[in-house]
Amino acid sequence: MHITNLDSLTYGVRDLAESERFWTDFGLTRRSAAEGRCVFSAEDGSTVVLRDADDPALPPRAAPDETMREATFGVADDAGLRVIAAELGRDRPVDVDADGTVHTVDPLGFPVAFRVAERRPVQAPELKFNTPGRPERLNTRGRFHDSAKPLEMTHAVFMVGDGIEDAVAFYTQRLGFKVSDCYPRRGYFLRGGASSHHHDLFLLNVGAKKGFHHVAFELGSIHELFGGGLNMTRRGWTTALGPGRHPISSCYFWYFHCPSGGAAEYDFDSDQVDENWQPGTFEQTPEVFAEWCLAEGMQESLLYKGVQRAETARK
Repeated sequence: MHITNLDSLTYGVRDLAESERFWTDFGLTRRSAAEGRCVFSAEDGSTVVLRDADDPALPPRAAPDETMREATFGVADDAGLRVIAAELGRDRPVDVDADGTVHTVDPLGFPVAFRVAERRPVQAPELKFNTPGRPERLNTRGRFHDSAKPLEMTHAVFMVGDGIEDAVAFYTQRLGFKVSDCYPRRGYFLRGGASSHHHDLFLLNVGAKKGFHHVAFELGSIHELFGGGLNMTRRGWTTALGPGRHPISSCYFWYFHCPSGGAAEYDFDSDQVDENWQPGTFEQTPEVFAEWCLAEGMQESLLYKGVQRAETARK
């Protein structure tokens, strides 16, 4: 169905000023502001929308106290949008705005929307590195960054329960998402049918816990990732995890606790894929399973139990 990307996230927040400060420090650009509402954008035009938590126009919460109130995915064209509206309207309520944006709720209760993609192509500057035997940056000083300017929003993560298989079927069979990699029954990296991102949505089964986990933004260099992370730290924001590198999707990362809800992640060097990508299944290697899940103490996951068993065996 030609879904191209994650286009926007909408939050319902209690402290609008604090959230505005966070996203400004994070490097997004304030696009517009009005009483009870503010919009920030990455360089490609993907957006974070902040609204007052008591705004009656917000979609319902997916879980008690949830602040991420809607994830909007971009679609290649109007024809694809009409197909999505007709497909979803077969078995669930669908609202269509005057501009054509389609709103509904997925099987897990997460509000999702679809619109003709508003983001535009961006290009990172060319990188040159000096490594032993390969002096690409000869007689030139390396560039330093004292902050970050995210180029594009790349993915969101939903924590789900035992309904994960039904959710995967909904996104793949009804909306044309593709599975890039997976931990069977535990986690699925999904990308839109017309997306080159390794994943636009990650569904993670952490047992009983349900809710939004984080949103990620791609940067132009590893230098910018460190510069942005250090800037956030200087400004008083707390690291959730990082810096580090994910074994699945390959990207370098640095997560920060976000007052809007969940976490916000800086990424660099994420996998890009096309129809020739070979999906991986990682059932037998629990030690590579979403390491930030462990860092947050979600010990009830099968991953934690598997790692503990492996450590006991090594001892």
